[in-house]
Amino acid sequence: MSPIWDLPDPHADAALPSRAVAALLDVALSPSSADALLRAVQTVVPVDYLSLVRIRSDRPELVEGSASRPQERAVVAQCFGIYRRHYYRRDAILPLAHQLTGRPGREGVALHCRADQLPDAGWRADIYERERLTDRFTLMHAPAPGQVQVIHLYRDERQGRFLPQEVERLLDLAPLLRQAHAAAWRAGASQADRASHVHVEDGERRLQRLAPSLSARERAVCARIALGLSADGIAADLDVAPSTVITLRKRAYLKLADAGLPSQRLGLARLLN
Repeated sequence: MSPIWDLPDPHADAALPSRAVAALLDVALSPSSADALLRAVQTVVPVDYLSLVRIRSDRPELVEGSASRPQERAVVAQCFGIYRRHYYRRDAILPLAHQLTGRPGREGVALHCRADQLPDAGWRADIYERERLTDRFTLMHAPAPGQVQVIHLYRDERQGRFLPQEVERLLDLAPLLRQAHAAAWRAGASQADRASHVHVEDGERRLQRLAPSLSARERAVCARIALGLSADGIAADLDVAPSTVITLRKRAYLKLADAGLPSQRLGLARLLN
């Protein structure tokens, strides 16, 4: 069984490098919480991938992802899409999320799971073996009632499994990581929080009036671009591959340009907001 820890307030005797503290202070100010959190973690322990997930109505949603190698950022969204379609109900984080919803605030939970401990062989093969992931360290907290936020940290074969001493370092960092993430969440730094369903639907309706040549999927992509979502975030929101989002974006931009309308992010933001 995967080890689980309740997280108290930050340890007074936890020895964290000053660069880690500085990186955590930058989290709420960063346009990408995932990138800032990953930088903070990497000052303490090497990590290959980080994903920010929220759980609502027993269903996980990808907020944002980051990778130590930027060209591999799409790995987070692609793997999450497979996970949400097939395997999330088998994940031990769901019962923990239920527990946290009843005690929002300062508490948190950490969970370490190795690939060989996963309860589903398909889950191991489709995600962990395909991407050569070795294990996952998870931090969960509830900054407000009904809002469970999750930080997943992944290692792959290039770094190897988290060693016991590395897990201890992550546990020392976790309370501060939780606080930094909660501050970013409250400040609205999360892209997904900004992209409410009301704003997306309003943007799609405006596009339908202004650019009737756009398909429904192209309107969906453009409305989310205007709200600041990345291709990865849009892919997770629409449950499609990031490459599909990029294709839809290219088609939409051509149609918008032909109609004399803005065909880039900032122009769409001014047009729809």
